[in-house]
Amino acid sequence: MKSFALSLVVSTLAFTLASPSFGQRTEIADSPMPTVSNFAPSNLASGPAAAIMQVPPAVQPRMYLLDWTLLGMGATLRVLDYTSTERGLEHPQYLHESTLPSALVHNKAAFATFEAGTVALNVGAYRLLIHHNMRSVARISQYMYVGIMTGQVARNYQLIGQVPANPASP
Repeated sequence: MKSFALSLVVSTLAFTLASPSFGQRTEIADSPMPTVSNFAPSNLASGPAAAIMQVPPAVQPRMYLLDWTLLGMGATLRVLDYTSTERGLEHPQYLHESTLPSALVHNKAAFATFEAGTVALNVGAYRLLIHHNMRSVARISQYMYVGIMTGQVARNYQLIGQVPANPASP
């Protein structure tokens, strides 16, 4: 029984060593090493590890002219909103700010900081959407933002235009 088991092990070992896959292993071992491309950093070791670690640099989404134009329109509308609100506050008997707290609106530095912060937040959100390949969502939201702000600024200036030229002092 031991001789049968021994002969089975020896024959299996002989078959394994003589199989075609053994010859393929020597061909793989004798094959040339992969070449290292320009994408691999120079401080990495050359050889199979460097060939596996080679990854082309990721293409970063870029901002196009339309994107910068939309962001510029949003920033311009925020400046116009600031100036129209400040001009409206000159005539408190006719106009008043109904959306923002009056403590914020009457403090010029805080109000300017608020407006600049909304511009920065708008640009950051737009760029974040583009970074995550949601350019169409970013543009649609910016179109809506510009449309709503245009209506608000136009309404502010329309109300300012209705103030009498020489308002009677109380």
